[in-house]
Amino acid sequence: MKRGIAERYTWSYLAQMRWEILQNTWVLRHVFAPEPTPPGQMQRRPEELPNLMKYEVVDFESKHPAGPLKVILLEDVEGVGQQFDVLGVNRKLARTDLLLSRKAVYASPFDLQYYAAVKEQRREELASRVRIPYDYLLVGRHLLKMVVPIHVSMDNPWTIESSMIRCSLRQAGVDIVDDAIFVDSEKISGPNFEMEARLIRFYVVVCKQYVVPMLGRISHISADDSKQVLYPEASKLPTEKELAKYGISVEEPYYHKTPEIGQDFDVFAFMKTRRQGANNE
Repeated sequence: MKRGIAERYTWSYLAQMRWEILQNTWVLRHVFAPEPTPPGQMQRRPEELPNLMKYEVVDFESKHPAGPLKVILLEDVEGVGQQFDVLGVNRKLARTDLLLSRKAVYASPFDLQYYAAVKEQRREELASRVRIPYDYLLVGRHLLKMVVPIHVSMDNPWTIESSMIRCSLRQAGVDIVDDAIFVDSEKISGPNFEMEARLIRFYVVVCKQYVVPMLGRISHISADDSKQVLYPEASKLPTEKELAKYGISVEEPYYHKTPEIGQDFDVFAFMKTRRQGANNE
């Protein structure tokens, strides 16, 4: 009985090994390279010289990674590409997500020709779409999660300006140039302890094209160690009700088709008009 089980497992193992060998690709070459056949003469039969039938392994291709899989996207896929893009993607991603969900197809010769024609037919429609670069989306999502502590002095006069916002962002780990930060034209000055922990709205423009609404919280500090910060710096993202206390609305980032949002662009007025339009709808 034990012998039969052992034989069965042995044959199963051998069959598996044989299948694995059949699945592999070996690159071979002659151990002894034959001399070229002179012109006009018939090539010698290999049996005439047994050494000519000896080969050695040059490479075992199954050891190398298969590399990316070439596909055609049938829709915009965030972090991967846009509709009708032909690109190489990770094989696991392609087989477990893109191909199964019909977000993409194999880039076969037929499909390459077919979808190239479809793309050409829909050229105007595709050109009119607003497509936000993936890098902008990642930056925007990160900034939207922040409530930046705006450190102001308890002892010296101050006014909220873009330079102050920039310093506060740097302390929070975000480095942004001054001309990409837009604050309200209505001045906020102090010291004024009634404004302690007050939320303020400001905007950051990424690459003069992507407007991200951000929140700051006023926090009075002093060089005197005996004076404590009145409000803890670490704070969670406020709710819509908490924002309403300070006259702030929930906003989504805005993507401009062309990179032309500079210092002469009234971002606050534009975003206000945009909010009003959204409320009317």
